[in-house]
Amino acid sequence: MRRLALCVGLALVFPLTGLATSDELLTAARAGDLAGVERLLDAGADIDSADRYGSTALATAAVNGHLEVVELLLARGADLNIAETFYGARPLEMALFFSHRRDVAVLLLEHGAEDRDQALAFALQSEDLELAAAAIEGGPIRESTFSQLALLTLSQDERVAALLESAERRPDPPPPSYSLEELNRFTGLFEGFDSDLVAEAVLREGRLRLRVGDAAFADLEATGERAFQTRDGAVGASFFGRAGTIEGIALRQGANPPASLRRAVAEPTGGATFVASEVVARAATVHWPGFRGANASGIGDGADTPVAWDLETGDNVLWSAGLEGLGNSSPVVWGDRVFVTTAVAEAIEQTLRTGLTGEGTPVEEAVEHSWRVLAFDKRSGARLWETEVGRGVPLTRRHFKATQANSTPVTNGTHLAVVFPTAGLAVLDLDGNIIWQEELGGLNAGAFSDPGIEWGYASSPTIYQDSLILQVDVHDGPYLAAWDLATGEKRWRVDRDVAPSWATPTVLASEGGDELIVNGSRIHAYDPVTGEELWDLGPNSELVIATPVAGDGVVYVSAGYPPIKPIYAVSAGLRGSIDIEHGVQDDRLLWSRDRGGAYMPTPLLYRGIFYVVHHNGIFVAYDAATGEALAKSRFSSRGAFTSSPVAVNGRLYVTTEEGLLYVLAAGPEYEELAVHDFGEPLMATPAVSEGILLIRTPSKLIALAEVDAPGDEPHEKVDNRVRQ
Repeated sequence: MRRLALCVGLALVFPLTGLATSDELLTAARAGDLAGVERLLDAGADIDSADRYGSTALATAAVNGHLEVVELLLARGADLNIAETFYGARPLEMALFFSHRRDVAVLLLEHGAEDRDQALAFALQSEDLELAAAAIEGGPIRESTFSQLALLTLSQDERVAALLESAERRPDPPPPSYSLEELNRFTGLFEGFDSDLVAEAVLREGRLRLRVGDAAFADLEATGERAFQTRDGAVGASFFGRAGTIEGIALRQGANPPASLRRAVAEPTGGATFVASEVVARAATVHWPGFRGANASGIGDGADTPVAWDLETGDNVLWSAGLEGLGNSSPVVWGDRVFVTTAVAEAIEQTLRTGLTGEGTPVEEAVEHSWRVLAFDKRSGARLWETEVGRGVPLTRRHFKATQANSTPVTNGTHLAVVFPTAGLAVLDLDGNIIWQEELGGLNAGAFSDPGIEWGYASSPTIYQDSLILQVDVHDGPYLAAWDLATGEKRWRVDRDVAPSWATPTVLASEGGDELIVNGSRIHAYDPVTGEELWDLGPNSELVIATPVAGDGVVYVSAGYPPIKPIYAVSAGLRGSIDIEHGVQDDRLLWSRDRGGAYMPTPLLYRGIFYVVHHNGIFVAYDAATGEALAKSRFSSRGAFTSSPVAVNGRLYVTTEEGLLYVLAAGPEYEELAVHDFGEPLMATPAVSEGILLIRTPSKLIALAEVDAPGDEPHEKVDNRVRQ
């Protein structure tokens, strides 16, 4: 609304044509449309106008590598030192760190880009001496940069030494003077992103003090913007964060490479007040109808699934079936049938990259794809049928960890619904016959700050009564819609003012009427029958992946990306628009946390405990009733975690991108029962049915089951990892 009011106000002063062409200028620059950019500039578009994240046409062209557009904008006087507001990055930084556009970076340096210090460090770490020379030729380099470069092994190279010797130096600006309120922003507990290192920053007697590990607290002195060091210079701490927040510390100790620490997500209290839920005997889970089973609960109780198995000998391996193509969608089950989706590209090898990385380079596969649905017999693994839903060249690229088949199918035992980018929405019967289809376009749910960075689509369809509901939070007009499941007739559609997301809706059952909970950059609840909005809640992360989790009249909504990484526990019946103040527990919610939400995996609500698995391998168990942290640990072999945990009869199954599957004991303490290595990525969430654990890898679908069920007898810990 603020943006709309601003535009209306400006329209009273400036011609509407100029305002319109400014938005078009960003689109043309993003697309690399040189003629369009020139035409729009000639028509009066503001060359330095920015989107809501402060990104200008120059920054957009730079990050997408459109060299000729960058040249034109610079020639027309574009300001090359405007920093966008989310990452705080200027065009040069965006070209280098977001897309490695070296040719664009050199051009910006030649035109006097100010952030040449960062470019020089990047160039030397990348062993790119030509880029380093361009940074040095661009102007004087700060003294502090040379001190940091001295720690790099590469700087001892003779060629590098000669290059640095030729550089003109400039003094650093005087350090900022921080008020107590400003210093307080840097306080808190920080933990290693992928290590056990811990640091704590406190404010005492008007000074910021830092303790690393078991060392004593030491006073910090400001050396630059968000940068401090101890008086003896032995420890340096550079605080960083996106969207104006303090997310972590780049910690330097002596000549060691800097260590990255993030704000601690939770501090367990020991669980003194936790009361375990009574375990109720249940019939074996038969149907696993959608992502994470029924209503995304992730619970498959009733029959034991195995803790121990051996993929090589076949021990407790019921069957294994090969899969063509590539897909991160999870298997679903109805009765004795298992359904999966895949995207098969012609004439190219389809691969996934895994591991902890903030890079988001899209993968372009401009070849014909076949989008397929496959059915298998649950007991034997025999392929029952295969149906091609669509064929063509993908309209959008994918993230290198994603596929063109990310969305999990959903079924009610009569209909099976699937969705693919490009191929669209389709409903089949359980024999593979297509009942109806609808095209949805390319479904570009890419980087929120740049529609040109395409990452694909992953929201899964949801069935509510006789309606099929789909969350379509994409760049070009996000919306939520419902269709008649049997006929495909559109029942309702709600336009959404949110950033792109990858979440799937969840239904919160309530005596006052069911609520459809939709996670996004703003959390919303809708009437699933009519689409009427019931409530909305914020703030939330700008980039959202996790599906809401519901149980016992409460829905838990979380996310793990700036500007806030919250967990909200919301009881059924909330109404109105709610904004939660930072650090304040709002009585309208059951409980909430400012940070602690996971980035990738959907949390798990099981037997009174709310389990959160963070993508960097931190495991936290919360009391679901109070939000009290009960346990916190790191998985023994680390890993990157994208898929979501599931629970069966008191055990949790958690997989890593690198191919490890952890079996944990459910409860208020962390206990590993087994670790298995599948030898290939595990991106899809497992499915459970009648004691069968279904695991999808890029190449196969594997069914694991206990041949001789041991009942409730305890298991010895199993370690089935490949030894190096």
